[in-house]
Amino acid sequence: MIEIFTPKNLNFFSNLALNSFRVRTTGLLILWGVTTFFVSGMASSPMDETKKRSGQILIIYSGNTLGELKPCGCSREEDQGGFERRVSYLKEVRAESKNVLLVDTGDNFKEPTRQGKVKAKYLLKAMEEMEYDAVMLGDHDFVYGNPFLKEQKAIPWILSNIEMNTWPLPKMRIKSFDNGLIAALIAVADPDLFYGSHHAQTTITNTKEAVQSLLRQLDAETTPDLVVLLTHMEREKALRFLDVEGVDVIINGHIEKDTDLIDMEPVRKDGKIFVQPGPRGQKMGELRVTIDSRGKKSFEQEMVPLSPKIPLDPEMVQLYDKYNKEVENMFFASLSERKGRKKKVFASEKICKTCHPKIHQTWEHSRHGHAYNTLRKINKAFDPECLVCHVVGLNEPGGFISEIDTPDLMNVQCEVCHGPALEHSQAPTAGFGKDAKQACKKCHVKNHSPRFNFDKYWKKIKH
Repeated sequence: MIEIFTPKNLNFFSNLALNSFRVRTTGLLILWGVTTFFVSGMASSPMDETKKRSGQILIIYSGNTLGELKPCGCSREEDQGGFERRVSYLKEVRAESKNVLLVDTGDNFKEPTRQGKVKAKYLLKAMEEMEYDAVMLGDHDFVYGNPFLKEQKAIPWILSNIEMNTWPLPKMRIKSFDNGLIAALIAVADPDLFYGSHHAQTTITNTKEAVQSLLRQLDAETTPDLVVLLTHMEREKALRFLDVEGVDVIINGHIEKDTDLIDMEPVRKDGKIFVQPGPRGQKMGELRVTIDSRGKKSFEQEMVPLSPKIPLDPEMVQLYDKYNKEVENMFFASLSERKGRKKKVFASEKICKTCHPKIHQTWEHSRHGHAYNTLRKINKAFDPECLVCHVVGLNEPGGFISEIDTPDLMNVQCEVCHGPALEHSQAPTAGFGKDAKQACKKCHVKNHSPRFNFDKYWKKIKH
């Protein structure tokens, strides 16, 4: 299946050009060349067969978002990305250039949780507003099943080497630009990421065979000026497509975890280029392709950080507020279930204080002692993905339920690092909680604390 996108004005001129007509005058037949008049600014003259279409195409690429709607704000270094900024960025780009090709390499979702599915829904709503030209499906994108994806009819999905019996997807997409250039998009995913998974009723073909088959189909049906191959696989496997004749640009995306490092440096070979998007939607890739009249292509590439310098799009701010409200409703709707699991295992910092007053004083003046207030300030005191690192024992028996039900378990208290201490408080023994250092790694991960160093950070809370 091939889907073709053509600007309305190009359709108009193309149809008008086909209606060239003859005008007779005294004994003379005059051919009025409407075709030449209207098309000359968009494509090469058909009289010059050796001259090819020329111009520029700006490819904007993303991928590996892994459910991050908005950066959490825990660190300045990681305060990049979010669909509120992405939409503003795209509006600015499109205001300057009309010949934009917007693509995504997949893995937009993360874990199969109830909140994760809500995030996926809002992310796709945002991507619908962004008007992508092609969105590839990665292995992470099937975590909520085919029916969920199938409902997103406005998203231009593409997958060339994996066929689903219940949901036929376009194998190739063609886009014509205002300047007359034509781009073809193909997308292949590594079968090893799908074999042995729960994805049923699928037929998976070899990636190279799928690409070559579609390239032959292009030769027979149309001649694009640019062939863009989206790949979803490990970097080394994707690099091999630089050796496939007929492919001009390879854009590869795939990571297992959102903390994985990605090499975003472009690789050039034999007039082709290979690029990769960054993680979690923090940066947008820009690849400017210039095609001269001989068909030769040159590339300029850069990564654009979606930093706080980029304003938040007002409509997307409203959309994120709706997401927040839905998560808040879910949080309070689950209170009764969580109350049912209530079991007293944590002592709380007030009990710890009775035996460790000096240590408690150090804690009270640290950021750990006020961690819950930081969530209040940004209206996130109901978000489980944030709460887990700002309270005691969320999702654990006897742990935090809400600030009304368990106010004594707010903030990063002693037991977050040293473990449940109720029994210890009733019968103290030496050596309790000595493995506290290991607890730091649960929350001080790269996404939230990129500069974390235990020896350096320990000095701030030493006790």
